[in-house]
Amino acid sequence: MLESIHSYLASILNSFSIVSFIDIVITSILIYHIISWIKGTQARQAVRGIVILLGAALASSLVGMVMLNYILTSLMTVGLVAVVVIFQPELRGVLNKLGSTMPLIAAIKDEKKTQYEKAVDEVSDALSELSTNSTGALIVIERDTKVGDIIESGVILDARINKNILLNLFYPGAPLHDEAVVISRDELRIKAAACVLPLTQNKNISVDIGTRHRAAIGMSENSDCVVFVASEETGTLSYAIDGRLSRFVDAMMINNVLQETFVPKDKKSRFMGIAKWLSGD
Repeated sequence: MLESIHSYLASILNSFSIVSFIDIVITSILIYHIISWIKGTQARQAVRGIVILLGAALASSLVGMVMLNYILTSLMTVGLVAVVVIFQPELRGVLNKLGSTMPLIAAIKDEKKTQYEKAVDEVSDALSELSTNSTGALIVIERDTKVGDIIESGVILDARINKNILLNLFYPGAPLHDEAVVISRDELRIKAAACVLPLTQNKNISVDIGTRHRAAIGMSENSDCVVFVASEETGTLSYAIDGRLSRFVDAMMINNVLQETFVPKDKKSRFMGIAKWLSGD
């Protein structure tokens, strides 16, 4: 018995090739899209019935119930035709979507936009809107130096990085709008809100620098975090790195700094190496 199983598995492994792998991947993607479509339509119950009939037909075939298997197989065939007729509008919509958008190609293209780039877009858009509305904000991006003590000083969230979440957190009057939000670059998560940051003790800083900006400088002095500030008074954007504050920067500069912040050094060097290899340098 064991020898037959071993030989069967060996034959499968020997016949497995790159084409088999591609076949499995494409089939999995197609099944995923079919299930996603079914979940959003009224066809779910009909498909569930067909699956039950299919299972019963297979079971009846295995135990030798010829008559029952014939009836179930006939019912299943009629059921498939009925699904096509009843859900013609939904099927037409799916076929139109396949022809116009090519979900498979769209999914492959979407993979080119990395999780880091999505995080950059979310934070950049949030800062831009906070600036436009003159809403005060303080966002800390945790990099290599972990700031667990700062996170624990606030309210733990562990939420995905999302523009609307950030806007709601800093909305005037919201329970957590004071102090800072901490985002983990490595985990790509909003770790906590209402976090208390240390103020800079640098005596050479201008007296017109407000508390938020002093907190940003202080945080960047004690860690490798990058801290972004939206001014409540003027709506201007600033950021602090290594104890240095850059003020009155535009949205493009903020986006560039965010890109440098979110992409880890090892990934950046690898990307640069690939780019140089492709360019022939």
